[in-house]
Amino acid sequence: MLVNVLINSTLQRVTRPLTYEVPLSLQREIAVGARVVVPLGKREVEGIVTGFPGHVRIDNLKSVREVLDKGFLPPSLIELLLWISEYYLCLPGEVLPLVLPPLLKGRRYSWRWVGGGEEEIEGLAFISPLAGEVATYLARRGEVSERQLRRRWPAGELATALRELEDRGLAVKLRAVAGKGQEPPCGLPEGTACFGKEGEKGPRGPIIVLNQAQRAALQLIQSALEREGGNFLLHGITGSGKTEVYIRSIAVALERNKGAIVLVPEHALIPQMVERLRCAFGDRVVVIHGELAPRERTANWFKIRQGQAMIAVGTRSALFAPFPKLGLIVIDEEHATTYKHEATPRYDAREVALKRGQLEKAVVIFGTATPSTEAYFLACRGQLQLLELKERVAGSTPPRIKVIDMREEFRSGHFGHFSRELQREIGSTLARGEQVLLFLNRRGYAPHVVCRYCGYVPACHQCAVGLTYHADGKLRCHYCGLEQAWPDTCPRCGGSLALLGIGTQRVEAEVRACFPQARLLRADSDTTGSPRRWAEIYHQFACGQADILIGTQTIAKGMDFEGVTLVGVINADLSLFLPDFRARERTFQLLMQVAGRAGRRAREGKVLIQTFNPEDPAIIFAAQQDYKGFYRTEIAARRLLRYPPFVKLARLGLIGPYEGEVISAAHALAKVLQEAATGIEVLGPAPAAIARIRGEYRWQLTLKAPSWQQIKRGLDKGLAHYRVPAGVRLIKEIGPVTMW
Repeated sequence: MLVNVLINSTLQRVTRPLTYEVPLSLQREIAVGARVVVPLGKREVEGIVTGFPGHVRIDNLKSVREVLDKGFLPPSLIELLLWISEYYLCLPGEVLPLVLPPLLKGRRYSWRWVGGGEEEIEGLAFISPLAGEVATYLARRGEVSERQLRRRWPAGELATALRELEDRGLAVKLRAVAGKGQEPPCGLPEGTACFGKEGEKGPRGPIIVLNQAQRAALQLIQSALEREGGNFLLHGITGSGKTEVYIRSIAVALERNKGAIVLVPEHALIPQMVERLRCAFGDRVVVIHGELAPRERTANWFKIRQGQAMIAVGTRSALFAPFPKLGLIVIDEEHATTYKHEATPRYDAREVALKRGQLEKAVVIFGTATPSTEAYFLACRGQLQLLELKERVAGSTPPRIKVIDMREEFRSGHFGHFSRELQREIGSTLARGEQVLLFLNRRGYAPHVVCRYCGYVPACHQCAVGLTYHADGKLRCHYCGLEQAWPDTCPRCGGSLALLGIGTQRVEAEVRACFPQARLLRADSDTTGSPRRWAEIYHQFACGQADILIGTQTIAKGMDFEGVTLVGVINADLSLFLPDFRARERTFQLLMQVAGRAGRRAREGKVLIQTFNPEDPAIIFAAQQDYKGFYRTEIAARRLLRYPPFVKLARLGLIGPYEGEVISAAHALAKVLQEAATGIEVLGPAPAAIARIRGEYRWQLTLKAPSWQQIKRGLDKGLAHYRVPAGVRLIKEIGPVTMW
């Protein structure tokens, strides 16, 4: 028997699974997804079995040394892993860590003797010549690790002996894994949903009555779960009850004894989602994300694999939860760019979710109030089934939105960052005992510092960006973390330095000055360094312990604050003119999302959007809450300029410490691709939007082609004639969502 084994080692640049021979004694334990120990060079490493090859013409094949766990990974996850490697142009070994728990060391087998005293062994007849010797050794010690046994006897003969002892009931094999021996944590039997009839009191509280649109969406999803498969775009305005549809869909999956994965785009959204799901399903809900402590994440991983947990909630990494049977994947806030992994492997969780759903015959739901242009295009073509929720639940109505032209404010002699109307509305809202949310997608105090006399700008010496001034008197780089003290005078001419622009810290200072009695909270990456800290801020505001919440895009997505009736957007133009073809779409989505935080219950909400570009389509359609109008404008521009979804994009990035070498490598690569890769449009090379980060220079090429297959063929052909220079790194990315 031969097996292909994918090595679990970041130190080995193994481009494919390696082939090993399986000793006869281990053949009953081998299966796809098994975790094994194999020789690699002069050492032994762990790996995962990916398949069984046919005849291989290789002499002196090495043998599998040990099977650590026969069913460690579901076969569908192995197939998904290999697909990610091929589609996203990375090594299989670079993908493997995505599907493994973070802590694996020390998880070895041990053998316990259960056959009585040594005197009983003497009267037994063993088939294996070594079995009697091993039996005596175990009887004297009670329990011994398999690694220790293998140090005394050859692996093949030892495995045969241990198998005989196990078959005769003289010894048992034990495995120490997280969660072993625990009872299923939920008080309900597995597969039991936590719902009764609508309006009745269920095991976790009163049941919410669905409206007609929610019922229709749930019925279609339930039908897909019964026929095992289907992809949906749940397009519901903010406050329309998408989460309740998720919960009911999960209940249907659990009734069929199938697991569910719920992805959210930010760590900040996890506490709210977990609270809702645990209210419905109790302790069968576990959390998986990269910020979780390795021990806790590993324990949750094994709970899922052993069937003790049936629902995994988290960011991108939760998509790889090892459910033996998976029924449902929910991608909440589908439009968010954070579903794209910006480090190798550079996968997009939305594309991977569709692939995993196909492999598992599971249902995939993309839910959002502002679908990405690509997702809505797929829905228009029938590749995603469109479900629409057009009304808010609980009797609430969409907020009134007003655009404030800041040019008029300046012309009338008002130069503050808050328009006069926004100041009045904040005061009125606080007087009524209601809450205010102020949104500005820029942290720090002042994003720009400049000398009034010579124009000097303090810049990061490692990154090609200016430093941001923070309220603690420090200048910081938001890319590499460089920090330096505020200079009293300009180091070039001795003049005074001026602070330009506004960040969340400055908003906080000005709000405190205008409304000293108000209780303020600020949520940005400076105050929410951990998921735990964000959970504290979220609960404080949700419980009414603060009057005003100031924040960046963290507060714009999916938050449900009952007391918020006023939302103020301080500057809607910050993301509008970024060098990215998706800039207008992202501005529209942010405005629609943050506007949806207002008036989510019976009280009417109001949104004030401050802008210097009130004629821009993103501002106009956001104010009108007209997604379809914006989509028609955006899709026409994408078709004209040949951008996704009408073409596939790929990006090749070249990074290195010496600018000349990087530029030379980029031009050489562009020439090779233009000559060798037919059917691909090569744009560039050009410096990245930020040409240097952490002391490394960055140049890039953008590739356009009608399909992924054409891009892959062109890259395979072109890169076969190109050698990356020493000291320069080549990054390959399929489907970039930001243009660096």
